[in-house]
Amino acid sequence: MLIFCPQHITLPGRGGSQHHNGYIIGRMDYEALTFTPEGGFHVLDFGFDSYAAACTTNIDDPDHALIVTWMGLPDAEYPTDGEDWQGALTLPRELTIRNRRLIQQPLSGLKQLRDGELAFRSGGILPRVSELELISRGGDMTLGLFTRADGSGGLRIRYDDAKREMTVDRSGMEKRFNVDQGEARTRPLPKGLHHLRIYIDRSSVEIFVNDGDAVFTTRAFPTADEAHCAFDGDAAIHMWRLKDAVTDDFTV
Repeated sequence: MLIFCPQHITLPGRGGSQHHNGYIIGRMDYEALTFTPEGGFHVLDFGFDSYAAACTTNIDDPDHALIVTWMGLPDAEYPTDGEDWQGALTLPRELTIRNRRLIQQPLSGLKQLRDGELAFRSGGILPRVSELELISRGGDMTLGLFTRADGSGGLRIRYDDAKREMTVDRSGMEKRFNVDQGEARTRPLPKGLHHLRIYIDRSSVEIFVNDGDAVFTTRAFPTADEAHCAFDGDAAIHMWRLKDAVTDDFTV
């Protein structure tokens, strides 16, 4: 598996973005230092803000590959630039191969961060650090994160069952950024949508589709008024507030 980041090119479905995270499956001859592709280039993440992937393993579990990527892009601007910080890192994800595609799934150990299940209600408050699991019963679906109290605006996750496509659209957020790179990303789902797992942090959303068949990573900077959620569709939804993953003090 060759994972790399082509720059200064545009790709179909990636808007105006010129910096990408992707991979090619093939064979590596370490003696000749030659990589032979067995297929084309695949996007690693279908969201807006994934770049510079780095892989590792656990010392006690070397047979499982893990990946962490930078949540940010080169030559891009973010609302926190005035605070002298910009980038973040994704959650660690476990890598497997399914049907000659790279599958990314959140580590099972992340469930230890769950701090009690909350009732999900369309129009209700969305905890700023939380995990959502959605099990679809079929049909079209729209999930709004960081909406206003009346359900408008926010980050929209839409599934069109007739087209078998899922779209993540952040154009409804009050703090818009990198608009020239496009504000919506679409991923075909030939087998339809049956499962979503979503991790929400202070300035990020990580969406895992159908047990890792696709991942959307995006930065989001909701205002105080963008504190609600909205849902239209037929699904069972579970929501948990999350505890801090790191408790050590850190001073710059």
